[in-house]
Amino acid sequence: MMIFRALAVFLCFCGLSSQPLYSQVKGTIVNPAERYPMAISPLKNLGTGEDKAKLSVGIADVIIRDLELSGWFRILDRSAYIEDPQKTGIALGDFDFRDWSVIGAQALVKGGFQLQGDEITVELRLFDVYQANQMVGKKYTGKVRDFRRIAHKFADEVIFQFTGVPGVFNTRIAYVSTAGGRFKQVYVSHLDGTEKVQVTKDPTINLFPSWSPDGQSIFYSTYGYLERAPGLYLFNLFTGRDARFLTGGGLNLGGKWSPDGKFVAIPLERQGNVDIYLLDPAGKIVRRLTDDAAIDVSPTWSPEGDRLAFISNRSGSPQIYILELAGGKTRRLTYSGGYNTSPTWSPSGDKIAYTGRVNGRFQIFTIPVQGGDPQQLTSSLPGRPVSNKPRWPNPMENKERRERWLID
Repeated sequence: MMIFRALAVFLCFCGLSSQPLYSQVKGTIVNPAERYPMAISPLKNLGTGEDKAKLSVGIADVIIRDLELSGWFRILDRSAYIEDPQKTGIALGDFDFRDWSVIGAQALVKGGFQLQGDEITVELRLFDVYQANQMVGKKYTGKVRDFRRIAHKFADEVIFQFTGVPGVFNTRIAYVSTAGGRFKQVYVSHLDGTEKVQVTKDPTINLFPSWSPDGQSIFYSTYGYLERAPGLYLFNLFTGRDARFLTGGGLNLGGKWSPDGKFVAIPLERQGNVDIYLLDPAGKIVRRLTDDAAIDVSPTWSPEGDRLAFISNRSGSPQIYILELAGGKTRRLTYSGGYNTSPTWSPSGDKIAYTGRVNGRFQIFTIPVQGGDPQQLTSSLPGRPVSNKPRWPNPMENKERRERWLID
Protein backbone atom coordinates (compact mmCIF):
# COMPACT_ATOMS: atom_id res chain seq x y z
CA MET A 1 0.00 0.00 0.00
CA MET A 2 1.34 3.39 -0.93
CA ILE A 3 1.89 5.49 2.16
CA PHE A 4 1.96 9.27 1.99
CA ARG A 5 2.59 11.43 5.00
CA ALA A 6 3.28 15.10 5.34
CA LEU A 7 3.52 17.58 8.14
CA ALA A 8 3.79 21.14 6.96
CA VAL A 9 4.97 23.72 9.41
CA PHE A 10 6.68 25.95 6.92
CA LEU A 11 6.42 29.45 5.62
CA CYS A 12 9.53 31.47 4.99
CA PHE A 13 9.60 34.34 2.50
CA CYS A 14 13.20 35.12 1.77
CA GLY A 15 13.31 38.79 0.93
CA LEU A 16 9.51 39.04 0.91
CA SER A 17 7.96 41.49 3.33
CA SER A 18 4.56 43.00 3.95
CA GLN A 19 3.10 45.94 5.78
CA PRO A 20 -0.49 46.93 6.51
CA LEU A 21 -2.17 49.68 4.53
CA TYR A 22 -5.18 49.48 6.81
CA SER A 23 -6.50 46.63 8.90
CA GLN A 24 -9.81 45.99 10.60
CA VAL A 25 -10.27 42.46 11.95
CA LYS A 26 -13.94 41.57 11.62
CA GLY A 27 -14.05 37.80 12.17
CA THR A 28 -17.42 37.55 10.42
CA ILE A 29 -18.45 33.89 10.31
CA VAL A 30 -19.36 32.81 6.82
CA ASN A 31 -21.81 29.95 6.38
CA PRO A 32 -20.11 27.47 4.02
CA ALA A 33 -23.53 26.37 2.75
CA GLU A 34 -24.08 29.88 1.36
CA ARG A 35 -20.88 30.93 -0.34
CA TYR A 36 -20.14 34.63 -0.01
CA PRO A 37 -20.29 36.43 -3.40
CA MET A 38 -17.05 38.24 -4.11
CA ALA A 39 -15.33 39.91 -7.05
CA ILE A 40 -11.56 39.75 -7.58
CA SER A 41 -10.47 42.46 -9.96
CA PRO A 42 -7.30 42.13 -12.06
CA LEU A 43 -4.58 44.33 -10.60
CA LYS A 44 -3.79 47.77 -11.94
CA ASN A 45 -0.32 48.32 -13.37
CA LEU A 46 0.94 51.24 -11.27
CA GLY A 47 4.23 51.46 -13.14
CA THR A 48 5.21 52.63 -16.59
CA GLY A 49 6.49 49.33 -17.97
CA GLU A 50 4.51 46.75 -19.90
CA ASP A 51 3.01 43.84 -17.97
CA LYS A 52 4.82 41.20 -20.00
CA ALA A 53 4.46 38.54 -17.29
CA LYS A 54 0.70 39.20 -17.11
CA LEU A 55 0.92 39.75 -13.37
CA SER A 56 -2.31 41.75 -13.37
CA VAL A 57 -4.36 38.66 -14.12
CA GLY A 58 -1.91 36.14 -12.66
CA ILE A 59 -2.04 37.46 -9.09
CA ALA A 60 -5.82 37.77 -9.24
CA ASP A 61 -6.17 34.21 -10.58
CA VAL A 62 -4.16 32.76 -7.68
CA ILE A 63 -6.35 34.58 -5.15
CA ILE A 64 -9.47 33.35 -6.94
CA ARG A 65 -8.33 29.75 -6.87
CA ASP A 66 -7.42 29.88 -3.19
CA LEU A 67 -10.71 31.44 -2.13
CA GLU A 68 -12.74 29.02 -4.23
CA LEU A 69 -10.88 26.06 -2.75
CA SER A 70 -11.59 27.37 0.75
CA GLY A 71 -15.27 26.59 0.20
CA TRP A 72 -16.45 29.87 1.74
CA PHE A 73 -16.61 32.15 -1.30
CA ARG A 74 -18.32 32.31 -4.68
CA ILE A 75 -16.15 34.34 -7.03
CA LEU A 76 -18.15 36.22 -9.67
CA ASP A 77 -17.23 35.59 -13.28
CA ARG A 78 -14.80 38.18 -14.60
CA SER A 79 -16.82 38.63 -17.80
CA ALA A 80 -19.52 40.35 -15.72
CA TYR A 81 -17.18 43.05 -14.40
CA ILE A 82 -18.07 46.57 -15.55
CA GLU A 83 -15.05 48.70 -14.71
CA ASP A 84 -11.67 48.63 -16.42
CA PRO A 85 -9.07 48.00 -13.67
CA GLN A 86 -6.43 49.91 -15.61
CA LYS A 87 -8.57 53.07 -15.74
CA THR A 88 -9.79 53.22 -12.13
CA GLY A 89 -8.00 53.53 -8.80
CA ILE A 90 -7.54 51.00 -6.02
CA ALA A 91 -8.27 53.16 -2.97
CA LEU A 92 -11.50 54.47 -1.48
CA GLY A 93 -12.92 57.27 -3.60
CA ASP A 94 -11.02 56.20 -6.71
CA PHE A 95 -13.69 53.79 -8.02
CA ASP A 96 -17.46 53.40 -7.94
CA PHE A 97 -18.88 50.72 -5.62
CA ARG A 98 -22.05 50.69 -7.73
CA ASP A 99 -20.12 48.98 -10.54
CA TRP A 100 -19.72 46.05 -8.18
CA SER A 101 -22.99 46.02 -6.25
CA VAL A 102 -24.98 45.91 -9.48
CA ILE A 103 -23.39 42.56 -10.42
CA GLY A 104 -24.10 41.09 -6.98
CA ALA A 105 -20.68 41.40 -5.31
CA GLN A 106 -20.81 41.80 -1.56
CA ALA A 107 -17.03 41.96 -1.21
CA LEU A 108 -14.33 43.16 -3.59
CA VAL A 109 -10.58 42.69 -3.91
CA LYS A 110 -8.69 45.37 -5.82
CA GLY A 111 -4.99 45.99 -6.08
CA GLY A 112 -2.06 47.26 -8.01
CA PHE A 113 1.57 46.40 -8.69
CA GLN A 114 4.75 48.13 -9.72
CA LEU A 115 7.92 46.60 -11.17
CA GLN A 116 11.49 47.71 -10.77
CA GLY A 117 13.87 45.25 -12.35
CA ASP A 118 13.22 41.87 -10.73
CA GLU A 119 11.58 43.53 -7.71
CA ILE A 120 7.81 43.85 -7.31
CA THR A 121 5.64 45.92 -5.03
CA VAL A 122 2.02 44.83 -4.67
CA GLU A 123 -0.86 46.60 -2.93
CA LEU A 124 -4.01 44.56 -2.24
CA ARG A 125 -7.19 45.76 -0.58
CA LEU A 126 -10.40 44.05 0.54
CA PHE A 127 -13.61 46.10 0.46
CA ASP A 128 -17.12 45.66 1.82
CA VAL A 129 -19.21 46.66 -1.19
CA TYR A 130 -22.50 47.38 0.58
CA GLN A 131 -20.92 49.38 3.37
CA ALA A 132 -18.56 51.01 0.87
CA ASN A 133 -15.54 50.73 3.13
CA GLN A 134 -12.16 49.05 3.27
CA MET A 135 -11.82 45.98 5.46
CA VAL A 136 -8.08 45.41 5.12
CA GLY A 137 -5.17 46.50 2.98
CA LYS A 138 -1.67 45.07 2.61
CA LYS A 139 1.47 46.10 0.79
CA TYR A 140 4.02 43.45 -0.20
CA THR A 141 7.53 43.75 -1.60
CA GLY A 142 9.64 40.95 -2.98
CA LYS A 143 10.97 39.32 -6.12
CA VAL A 144 8.80 38.97 -9.20
CA ARG A 145 9.06 35.20 -8.86
CA ASP A 146 7.28 35.52 -5.50
CA PHE A 147 4.03 36.81 -6.98
CA ARG A 148 2.18 33.56 -6.23
CA ARG A 149 3.27 33.65 -2.60
CA ILE A 150 2.09 37.24 -2.32
CA ALA A 151 -1.30 36.20 -3.66
CA HIS A 152 -1.46 33.28 -1.21
CA LYS A 153 -0.66 35.58 1.70
CA PHE A 154 -3.47 37.94 0.83
CA ALA A 155 -5.93 35.09 0.25
CA ASP A 156 -5.15 33.91 3.78
CA GLU A 157 -5.77 37.44 5.03
CA VAL A 158 -9.16 37.55 3.31
CA ILE A 159 -10.17 34.26 4.91
CA PHE A 160 -9.09 35.56 8.31
CA GLN A 161 -11.13 38.74 7.91
CA PHE A 162 -14.32 36.81 7.20
CA THR A 163 -13.96 33.76 9.42
CA GLY A 164 -11.61 34.75 12.23
CA VAL A 165 -9.50 31.70 11.33
CA PRO A 166 -6.23 32.23 9.43
CA GLY A 167 -6.02 30.73 5.97
CA VAL A 168 -3.60 27.98 5.02
CA PHE A 169 -2.78 28.69 1.38
CA ASN A 170 0.56 30.31 2.10
CA THR A 171 2.09 27.01 3.20
CA ARG A 172 4.20 24.21 1.84
CA ILE A 173 3.69 20.47 2.02
CA ALA A 174 6.07 17.53 2.11
CA TYR A 175 4.91 14.32 0.49
CA VAL A 176 6.01 11.03 -1.07
CA SER A 177 5.64 10.34 -4.78
CA THR A 178 6.90 8.04 -7.53
CA ALA A 179 6.52 10.81 -10.11
CA GLY A 180 10.23 10.72 -10.89
CA GLY A 181 10.39 6.95 -11.45
CA ARG A 182 9.63 3.70 -9.67
CA PHE A 183 11.23 4.69 -6.34
CA LYS A 184 9.36 6.58 -3.66
CA GLN A 185 10.95 9.98 -3.15
CA VAL A 186 10.23 12.90 -0.83
CA TYR A 187 9.12 16.18 -2.41
CA VAL A 188 8.26 19.64 -1.13
CA SER A 189 5.90 21.99 -2.93
CA HIS A 190 3.65 24.93 -2.32
CA LEU A 191 0.13 24.03 -1.27
CA ASP A 192 -1.15 24.51 -4.83
CA GLY A 193 1.52 22.17 -6.24
CA THR A 194 3.84 24.87 -7.56
CA GLU A 195 7.54 25.34 -6.75
CA LYS A 196 8.07 21.59 -6.42
CA VAL A 197 11.46 20.51 -5.10
CA GLN A 198 12.68 16.92 -4.91
CA VAL A 199 14.30 16.30 -1.52
CA THR A 200 15.55 12.71 -1.93
CA LYS A 201 17.07 11.25 -5.07
CA ASP A 202 18.45 7.88 -3.99
CA PRO A 203 17.24 4.77 -5.86
CA THR A 204 15.51 3.39 -2.79
CA ILE A 205 12.30 3.80 -0.79
CA ASN A 206 11.93 7.01 1.21
CA LEU A 207 8.89 7.48 3.44
CA PHE A 208 7.21 9.40 6.28
CA PRO A 209 8.33 13.02 5.75
CA SER A 210 7.52 15.34 8.64
CA TRP A 211 8.50 18.92 9.37
CA SER A 212 10.52 20.39 12.19
CA PRO A 213 8.65 23.07 14.18
CA ASP A 214 10.81 25.85 12.70
CA GLY A 215 10.01 24.70 9.16
CA GLN A 216 13.68 24.44 8.21
CA SER A 217 14.11 20.67 8.16
CA ILE A 218 12.27 17.50 7.20
CA PHE A 219 12.51 14.10 8.81
CA TYR A 220 12.22 11.11 6.50
CA SER A 221 12.82 7.37 6.72
CA THR A 222 14.90 5.60 4.11
CA TYR A 223 15.68 1.98 3.40
CA GLY A 224 19.26 3.00 2.59
CA TYR A 225 21.37 2.83 -0.54
CA LEU A 226 25.06 1.93 -0.84
CA GLU A 227 26.87 3.80 1.97
CA ARG A 228 23.66 5.31 3.34
CA ALA A 229 22.41 3.17 6.20
CA PRO A 230 18.67 2.55 6.59
CA GLY A 231 17.19 4.81 9.22
CA LEU A 232 15.88 8.28 9.94
CA TYR A 233 17.46 11.31 8.26
CA LEU A 234 17.01 15.06 8.70
CA PHE A 235 17.10 17.17 5.53
CA ASN A 236 17.82 20.91 5.86
CA LEU A 237 15.89 22.85 3.23
CA PHE A 238 18.17 25.88 3.38
CA THR A 239 21.52 24.11 3.08
CA GLY A 240 20.22 21.31 0.88
CA ARG A 241 22.02 18.74 3.01
CA ASP A 242 20.80 15.86 5.13
CA ALA A 243 22.28 14.11 8.13
CA ARG A 244 21.66 10.89 9.97
CA PHE A 245 19.40 11.29 12.94
CA LEU A 246 18.99 7.66 13.87
CA THR A 247 20.25 4.47 12.22
CA GLY A 248 20.52 0.83 13.18
CA GLY A 249 18.61 -1.13 15.77
CA GLY A 250 15.82 -2.23 13.46
CA LEU A 251 13.13 -0.40 11.55
CA ASN A 252 12.70 3.34 12.24
CA LEU A 253 9.26 4.46 11.09
CA GLY A 254 9.51 8.23 10.86
CA GLY A 255 9.70 10.87 13.56
CA LYS A 256 7.39 13.61 14.84
CA TRP A 257 8.69 16.71 16.60
CA SER A 258 6.89 17.93 19.68
CA PRO A 259 5.25 21.36 19.23
CA ASP A 260 8.02 23.03 21.25
CA GLY A 261 10.78 21.24 19.33
CA LYS A 262 12.31 19.71 22.45
CA PHE A 263 11.51 16.06 21.73
CA VAL A 264 10.84 13.64 18.92
CA ALA A 265 8.34 10.77 19.12
CA ILE A 266 9.45 7.81 17.03
CA PRO A 267 8.23 4.23 16.55
CA LEU A 268 11.31 2.04 16.91
CA GLU A 269 11.78 -1.68 16.43
CA ARG A 270 13.67 -3.24 19.28
CA GLN A 271 14.08 -7.02 19.65
CA GLY A 272 11.41 -7.67 17.05
CA ASN A 273 8.78 -5.40 18.62
CA VAL A 274 7.74 -1.87 17.60
CA ASP A 275 7.02 0.67 20.35
CA ILE A 276 7.03 4.45 20.54
CA TYR A 277 10.02 6.18 22.11
CA LEU A 278 10.79 9.75 23.11
CA LEU A 279 14.11 11.11 21.83
CA ASP A 280 15.94 14.39 22.26
CA PRO A 281 16.97 16.55 19.25
CA ALA A 282 20.36 14.81 19.17
CA GLY A 283 18.75 11.41 18.63
CA LYS A 284 19.31 10.08 22.17
CA ILE A 285 16.49 8.01 23.65
CA VAL A 286 14.95 9.79 26.62
CA ARG A 287 12.40 7.13 27.53
CA ARG A 288 10.14 4.45 26.17
CA LEU A 289 6.53 5.64 25.87
CA THR A 290 4.69 2.42 25.04
CA ASP A 291 5.48 -1.10 26.21
CA ASP A 292 3.20 -3.64 24.63
CA ALA A 293 3.61 -6.83 22.64
CA ALA A 294 1.50 -5.25 19.90
CA ILE A 295 2.73 -2.88 17.18
CA ASP A 296 2.51 0.80 18.19
CA VAL A 297 3.08 3.34 15.39
CA SER A 298 2.00 6.71 13.91
CA PRO A 299 2.39 9.03 16.91
CA THR A 300 0.88 12.49 16.60
CA TRP A 301 1.24 15.25 19.20
CA SER A 302 -1.58 17.19 20.77
CA PRO A 303 -1.30 20.96 20.23
CA GLU A 304 -0.27 21.38 23.87
CA GLY A 305 2.36 18.64 23.61
CA ASP A 306 1.01 16.78 26.65
CA ARG A 307 -0.54 13.82 24.82
CA LEU A 308 0.10 11.53 21.90
CA ALA A 309 -2.41 9.78 19.70
CA PHE A 310 -1.06 6.62 18.07
CA ILE A 311 -2.08 3.42 16.31
CA SER A 312 -1.90 0.01 17.95
CA ASN A 313 -3.20 -3.44 17.11
CA ARG A 314 -3.26 -4.49 20.77
CA SER A 315 -7.03 -5.02 20.50
CA GLY A 316 -6.62 -7.28 17.48
CA SER A 317 -6.92 -4.67 14.71
CA PRO A 318 -5.42 -1.21 14.13
CA GLN A 319 -7.18 1.30 16.38
CA ILE A 320 -6.41 4.77 17.74
CA TYR A 321 -5.20 5.22 21.31
CA ILE A 322 -4.31 8.29 23.36
CA LEU A 323 -1.32 8.39 25.70
CA GLU A 324 -1.05 10.90 28.57
CA LEU A 325 2.66 11.70 28.71
CA ALA A 326 2.70 12.84 32.32
CA GLY A 327 1.21 9.74 33.91
CA GLY A 328 1.66 7.22 31.09
CA LYS A 329 -2.05 6.37 31.04
CA THR A 330 -3.31 4.97 27.73
CA ARG A 331 -6.91 4.72 26.59
CA ARG A 332 -8.51 3.43 23.44
CA LEU A 333 -10.31 6.09 21.37
CA THR A 334 -11.87 4.32 18.36
CA TYR A 335 -14.20 1.34 18.57
CA SER A 336 -16.18 1.65 15.32
CA GLY A 337 -14.58 -0.02 12.33
CA GLY A 338 -12.00 -2.75 12.14
CA TYR A 339 -9.12 -0.81 10.58
CA ASN A 340 -8.43 2.77 11.72
CA THR A 341 -5.11 4.48 11.01
CA SER A 342 -3.28 7.78 10.41
CA PRO A 343 -4.47 9.93 13.34
CA THR A 344 -4.10 13.69 13.11
CA TRP A 345 -4.80 16.03 16.01
CA SER A 346 -6.88 19.10 15.21
CA PRO A 347 -5.22 22.47 15.93
CA SER A 348 -7.92 23.29 18.49
CA GLY A 349 -7.21 20.00 20.28
CA ASP A 350 -10.82 18.85 20.52
CA LYS A 351 -10.92 16.32 17.67
CA ILE A 352 -8.78 13.77 15.91
CA ALA A 353 -9.07 13.07 12.21
CA TYR A 354 -8.17 9.62 10.96
CA THR A 355 -8.71 7.16 8.12
CA GLY A 356 -10.95 4.16 8.51
CA ARG A 357 -11.62 1.32 6.11
CA VAL A 358 -15.23 1.06 4.91
CA ASN A 359 -16.22 -1.63 2.43
CA GLY A 360 -12.63 -2.09 1.35
CA ARG A 361 -11.93 1.62 0.83
CA PHE A 362 -10.37 4.19 3.13
CA GLN A 363 -12.50 7.14 4.23
CA ILE A 364 -11.76 10.13 6.46
CA PHE A 365 -13.40 10.44 9.88
CA THR A 366 -13.24 12.74 12.88
CA ILE A 367 -13.89 11.80 16.48
CA PRO A 368 -13.94 13.87 19.70
CA VAL A 369 -10.80 13.47 21.78
CA GLN A 370 -12.96 12.47 24.75
CA GLY A 371 -14.44 9.65 22.67
CA GLY A 372 -17.86 9.13 21.16
CA ASP A 373 -19.36 8.53 17.76
CA PRO A 374 -17.09 9.26 14.80
CA GLN A 375 -18.25 11.42 11.91
CA GLN A 376 -17.51 10.21 8.38
CA LEU A 377 -16.37 13.10 6.18
CA THR A 378 -15.78 11.38 2.83
CA SER A 379 -17.65 8.83 0.80
CA SER A 380 -15.57 8.04 -2.25
CA LEU A 381 -16.86 5.76 -4.96
CA PRO A 382 -14.93 2.93 -6.66
CA GLY A 383 -12.49 4.36 -9.15
CA ARG A 384 -12.27 7.66 -7.28
CA PRO A 385 -9.40 7.38 -4.81
CA VAL A 386 -9.54 9.37 -1.60
CA SER A 387 -6.53 10.80 0.19
CA ASN A 388 -6.01 8.51 3.16
CA LYS A 389 -4.31 11.06 5.35
CA PRO A 390 -6.59 13.73 6.85
CA ARG A 391 -5.42 17.33 7.06
CA TRP A 392 -6.12 20.21 9.37
CA PRO A 393 -5.44 23.94 9.01
CA ASN A 394 -3.77 25.37 12.11
CA PRO A 395 -5.18 28.70 13.27
CA MET A 396 -2.96 28.67 16.35
CA GLU A 397 0.31 29.45 14.58
CA ASN A 398 -0.65 31.77 11.74
CA LYS A 399 0.38 34.87 13.70
CA GLU A 400 3.95 34.07 12.78
CA ARG A 401 2.80 32.58 9.48
CA ARG A 402 3.80 29.01 10.37
CA GLU A 403 0.66 27.04 9.52
CA ARG A 404 0.45 23.29 9.91
CA TRP A 405 -1.08 20.81 7.62
CA LEU A 406 -1.23 17.08 7.78
CA ILE A 407 -1.78 15.89 4.28
CA ASP A 408 -1.43 12.77 2.24
